[in-house]
Amino acid sequence: MRLRRFQRAPAARRLSALAAFTLLALLLLASRDAAAYPQFQFSSGTTRCGQCHFAPGGTGLINEWGRGEAGDTISRGGDGAFLHGLWTPPSWVALGGDFRLASLANATGGPESPELVTFPMQVDAYAHFVLPAGFSLNLIVGDRGITRPTDDSVGGRITSAAHRFISREHYLMWRPSATGPYARIGRYFPVYGLRLVEHIFYVRRFTGNALYEEPYALSGGYIADDWEVHASAFTSVPSSFPDFFQSIGYGESGGTAYGEMRFAGMAALALQTRIGVADEQSRYQGGAVAKVWYDPAKLMFLGEADVIRQQISGSVGQTQFVSFAGLTYFPIRGLMSTVAYERYQEDLNVKNTAHNAYDLEINFFPWAHIEILGLGRIQHNGDGSNATLGMLQFHYYL
Repeated sequence: MRLRRFQRAPAARRLSALAAFTLLALLLLASRDAAAYPQFQFSSGTTRCGQCHFAPGGTGLINEWGRGEAGDTISRGGDGAFLHGLWTPPSWVALGGDFRLASLANATGGPESPELVTFPMQVDAYAHFVLPAGFSLNLIVGDRGITRPTDDSVGGRITSAAHRFISREHYLMWRPSATGPYARIGRYFPVYGLRLVEHIFYVRRFTGNALYEEPYALSGGYIADDWEVHASAFTSVPSSFPDFFQSIGYGESGGTAYGEMRFAGMAALALQTRIGVADEQSRYQGGAVAKVWYDPAKLMFLGEADVIRQQISGSVGQTQFVSFAGLTYFPIRGLMSTVAYERYQEDLNVKNTAHNAYDLEINFFPWAHIEILGLGRIQHNGDGSNATLGMLQFHYYL
């Protein structure tokens, strides 16, 4: 699908859209990052993640095609358009937003365990501004989610919102069409891995894709019907930048490469590599991603495995392993259930350094723009300790 062409509009309309986006960001008071649902590749009849999203590798704000899929394929019904179709933004801008409210029961064995908490997990506002010659400006702003704020009252959360207000993504992109070459520069996650929504999964936490770890990057790639390639050079957010732009993580600089082949509209295999160099440590990693959709049984297999060589200054270093294997079942339209096994081994040469996790996740989309999610997780650690997590989440998107 070709992106919409730029159309001229009066300055007042542009200012109105910018003001609306700013107001939306201020009104939506906690955050999860902008990821995607890799289960919908192939299962929804869409073969490329970038078909539903403005970002070439998927994730973030969905485009018109993605909104149509949200109402016609993914949910039980409804209108997936912005604001349920009540108002259509001008053709030179696309807007969106995500709000997630979560209740957690977290048992780690500590003195405060189990922990029971309800909090706004995500409040993000999105904007995609169409510019001439295939260029666009893409922004995400939101409130940094805090499970245990100093003042948990509504007034306390609102008062402290200014200190948590951040922009995890802001980039300029050249993408003249849905297929073909593209380039982008700014802050975002380079294409790597399954790009799962849940940031607690090992393949996100330990591969440079943890929550709020987006770097500044320069990327380019090519997308075809049956294959795509992406390459990026990145650097960490400078510590001199205001809190509005700050990130977490090791503060690495380096590069990534990702190449994916698709087969018969039902399977994909990708190879990937990443290098990240920081002041006190470096990580050299490579791995593979696989997806297989079996339509007669409505089953989707998703897998990722990475080997990471971590070299710490003044140390001999260690070789790590991280993986995810999941099976998703779609019993009816609007409902999917995923069981998954995860493994993270801190050092392949040292015993009792492995962590194993077992997940059960149920996603229900009763109506376009609405998702109800339940997640249960059991984690067994190499030192013999165990942890459990239960989460119930309400998700609404504009």
